[in-house]
Amino acid sequence: MGADELQKQPPSALEDNLKKALTELMILFLLSRKDCYIGELTAMINRRSGGALTIVFPYGAIYRLQQSGYILELEMRTAPDGRRRQYYRITKPGRQYLEQLLDTYSRLSKGISDVLTKEESAE
Repeated sequence: MGADELQKQPPSALEDNLKKALTELMILFLLSRKDCYIGELTAMINRRSGGALTIVFPYGAIYRLQQSGYILELEMRTAPDGRRRQYYRITKPGRQYLEQLLDTYSRLSKGISDVLTKEESAE
């Protein structure tokens, strides 16, 4: 990758890629706590991250998770705001997949942290 190519890719590209990669993890995690509708999920992600994470278009992730059998679409219900909303629930395979994602995330996060904080030992 040349210097010109590096300048074309802003740091926000890293943020965008990380959000895309972790959206399914966050959705499954929140659904493991309670059934939610899409707008509720995005608001919870934003609120719980202190505004650092905004998932603008979660429908692709919801669709993939549903197609994989990790979440179920429930019957429409009335949300606290009085509107009829489509709620989702995590399935047993979804809980198992979430555990795998959490293990992978933990391992990778620790590895990245180690790379960024540890000094190389002289051998």
